[in-house]
Amino acid sequence: MKLIQNKKNISEYKAWILDFDGTLYYQLPLRICMTFMILIYYLLSPFRLREIFLIKDYRQLREKLFAADEKNFQIKQLEKISEKYKMPVIEIENLLHFWFFEKPLKLIKIFQRKKLIESIIQNQKQGIKMIVYSDYAVDEKITAVDFKPNYTFYSDHELIKCMKPNPIGLKNILKKLNLKADEVLFIGDRDDRDGLCAEGAGVDYLNVKNFKK
Repeated sequence: MKLIQNKKNISEYKAWILDFDGTLYYQLPLRICMTFMILIYYLLSPFRLREIFLIKDYRQLREKLFAADEKNFQIKQLEKISEKYKMPVIEIENLLHFWFFEKPLKLIKIFQRKKLIESIIQNQKQGIKMIVYSDYAVDEKITAVDFKPNYTFYSDHELIKCMKPNPIGLKNILKKLNLKADEVLFIGDRDDRDGLCAEGAGVDYLNVKNFKK
């Protein structure tokens, strides 16, 4: 994959593609806090303990299916979880929304990468398009960080319908926004997902750990 260090200044690109989870905020401290919150919650509600296993199975199944390139994979995933746990899909969706979107919002704001956000805002003011592209829905979580992207896309978006590292979604984004691959920088936190996705689309990639303001 192409790394842009010592090759091209990050301000020379027309657009930045930004992963969200683990890129715009520090994921490890957030996960630690969320783990404590979940443990405390279910210690006080032991009759709902199986929900922990449901959440775990959901994550594992999503990881397993991420490269399956199946249409409507999100719906199929929910249906499989529903069948296993004998729960209506709507209840599963509400549970996942509670733990994946509602509860992390305040923590995302606390643990956001401030130097990266500052640079994003600075370069956005100079005309660089800022595009958030995540495997999970971001429209709600993006409110927790201190900038507004020009565009947001995620795996369930009608333009994407796949998860990283499948490059089809990224290629469709470039086509939709009339951007050439060499005009774009992809900033992410996982070389095995974001990096390979960028490589597959011919886009320069920078791991956020190597980001310097």
